[in-house]
Amino acid sequence: MFTLKKECPEYFRYQGRRISKKLSDTNVNLLNEHYNEHTLDKKIIDYYKVRDDKKKINFNNSNFSQINLEIGFGDGEYLLRSAYSRPKELFIGVDVYVNGIAKVLKKILEHSIENIILSNINCLFFLDSLSSKSIDNITIINPDPWSKKKHHKRRLISFQNIQLFNYVTKSKHSTKITTDSESYVESIKEIFHEKKEFLDDLKFETLNKSDELYGISRYQRKAIEKGQKIYLLTI
Repeated sequence: MFTLKKECPEYFRYQGRRISKKLSDTNVNLLNEHYNEHTLDKKIIDYYKVRDDKKKINFNNSNFSQINLEIGFGDGEYLLRSAYSRPKELFIGVDVYVNGIAKVLKKILEHSIENIILSNINCLFFLDSLSSKSIDNITIINPDPWSKKKHHKRRLISFQNIQLFNYVTKSKHSTKITTDSESYVESIKEIFHEKKEFLDDLKFETLNKSDELYGISRYQRKAIEKGQKIYLLTI
């Protein structure tokens, strides 16, 4: 991982944190020794070197019944739970948070998990390297809301990125986004109102305790403890 990031840093840049605390020597060794066995990062960068659409990544020959992508999986709680419970499906986790990647990689090795692929590359480069209609489902759990107005342009959910989600998914309403930020919800609704001639209808609901995506991450649970609602937007 670290050699590739030094060679091609432009594909790993993003707004926000990469490491919340210093990686232990154990995790550094873990990533150096095993990460390349469970990632598409080099293949993605190889695609960008030639930019030949025929070399875009697809999963047509996969033996998995569904291809699922989680963007920003954090410490991997939902990613791991999904992979454990649905072994016939493939789960791809993309995150620039290196500590989370190390945690999930450790679980992959400990439990011989064969249906998770990891990526540390900026998710927009990852998505752009995929063939059209190559993903069944995209899940984005509480993306950074960038609460300050001057930072709103950094938000992941934009018109351009929604178009990218729609390009790589196989069917309509295959991207699910949760957030506790009312401001973020309103900005997404505004995108769909302003660009309604280009986008399908936005599905919106407030989650409750019985819903699958309610309380599934540490950040969600912190928001719930503060009395905040969790919203689900389906694109």
